[in-house]
Amino acid sequence: QLGYVMTLRETGKRLRNESRFDEALKVHSEGLKLAEDIVDTLEMVQALNNIGTIYRRLGVLNTATDYHYRAWKMSEESTDTTFVGKKNRVVSLNGLGNVYMTLGNYERADSVLRMALEGEKALKSPIGQAINYANLGSIFEQQGKTDSAWVYYHLSMAHNQRAHNTLGMALCHNYFGSLYEKSHQYDKAISEYEPSYQLMKNSKDEWH
Repeated sequence: QLGYVMTLRETGKRLRNESRFDEALKVHSEGLKLAEDIVDTLEMVQALNNIGTIYRRLGVLNTATDYHYRAWKMSEESTDTTFVGKKNRVVSLNGLGNVYMTLGNYERADSVLRMALEGEKALKSPIGQAINYANLGSIFEQQGKTDSAWVYYHLSMAHNQRAHNTLGMALCHNYFGSLYEKSHQYDKAISEYEPSYQLMKNSKDEWH
C-alpha cells in the first residue's frame, strides 16, 4: 500500500507539472485517503501540500490555504526528525507564504517565507533556497524595493545554477526582465526574456 501511495504522489506531480490539474487532484486525493488509511504521516503531509499547490495554481486560495495549513500543523505536531519530515514542514511554509503573497499580505508572507528559507538552509537544499529567495525578491519587487529585489533574484539564480535547475534559471531570467522592463530598459528586458523563453518553450508546464 505504501508503494502505491508513493506511486500516486509521483504520478500526481508529473500531471501537475504538465498542467493537468484535474487529473492531478484526483490522484493526490486518492493518495491522501490511502495514506490516512495506513496512518503514514509523511505521505499525508506531502499529499496535503501537493493538493494545496494545485489549488494555489488554480487560484482557489482559501482551499489552498486550508491544505497547506493542515500540512504545516501536522508537521509541527509530528516527532519525525528525518530529512523528509523537515522538508514537509518547509514546503508547507512556502505554500502558505505564496498564498499570503498572492493576497498582497506581504508582511505575513515575508515572515513565513523567511522561516521556510532558514529551513531550506538547514537542509542544504539549493533549489529550496532558490525558490524562497525568488519569492522574497518578488515581495520586494511588488513593494517597489528594486535594489533588494535584484539582490534576492541574483541569490536565487546562483542557487538554481548550482543545482542545474533549468526551470529556476528560466524564471530568474524572467524576473530580471521584469525589473528591467519596469525601469524602461527594454533592450535589456528582451535580452532576459529571450533566454527565459528558450529554456521553457519545450516544457509541458504551461502554468510557469
